[in-house]
Amino acid sequence: MPLLEIITTDQTSKETTAAAVEVGLKQKKTVIVVKDGPGFYTTRVIGALMGEAFACIQEGTSPTDLDKLFVKFGWPVGGATLVDEVGIDVAYKVTKYFLEVFGERISAGDPRVIEELVEAGCLGRKSGKGIFLYRSSTKGGARPVNPVAQKIMDKYKKEGQVAPNGEDVQWRTYLRSVNEAALCLQEDIIANPVDGNIGLIFGIGHCPQRGGPFQFLDTYGAQAFVDKMRGYEDSLGFRFEPAQIVLDYAKSGKKVHVRLMFI
Repeated sequence: MPLLEIITTDQTSKETTAAAVEVGLKQKKTVIVVKDGPGFYTTRVIGALMGEAFACIQEGTSPTDLDKLFVKFGWPVGGATLVDEVGIDVAYKVTKYFLEVFGERISAGDPRVIEELVEAGCLGRKSGKGIFLYRSSTKGGARPVNPVAQKIMDKYKKEGQVAPNGEDVQWRTYLRSVNEAALCLQEDIIANPVDGNIGLIFGIGHCPQRGGPFQFLDTYGAQAFVDKMRGYEDSLGFRFEPAQIVLDYAKSGKKVHVRLMFI
């Protein structure tokens, strides 16, 4: 991973922070400084992203289709593959912690899906099986879905639920990640929008062609973002409530990156 997050607290001196940044730069890392908090920055955003991805799977989106939709939208890897790469056991621990700290807003799918995947030994690429099967003989093409994982996912599939269309899957997952990034800016976890863009692009490959979450907000428009979030909030609940900072930008008509002028 090319990104290095330097975590600071109110007790961290400027000298200590500068020394840590220097070490990171010597290691050829792209460095951002963030404040201490649950999940820091990139992990917190990826938690919201993966939670929505699992919700889409529970609603009937196949892991293979989820991957294709992610890549088509601009992510470097698919949503299901991302979970396997991170490690399902890691995702489970993070999900449990985030549910304690942030409540159901941060998640979306039933956490028992991840729990049972871990219990079944489906830990992701590192164990040779996660949502997909990882065989050394597999060359090119889509990897097969792990039948054990599929059985567990089917167990928690919402009855009578019509699978969301592809465009909704793409927007729901992306908007959740952007909104979580905005909440991090609102809470001063990140110092400014540029750090937020750099952190997600270099940390999780956050659709780089869109310029990062805050460049997207400026390009797409804060009011358009709020309107789209409200539409999903009406049908899917409070996890799509727009961050107050975005509501403020929408009301004022200002660009997000104007914030840099006051730093």
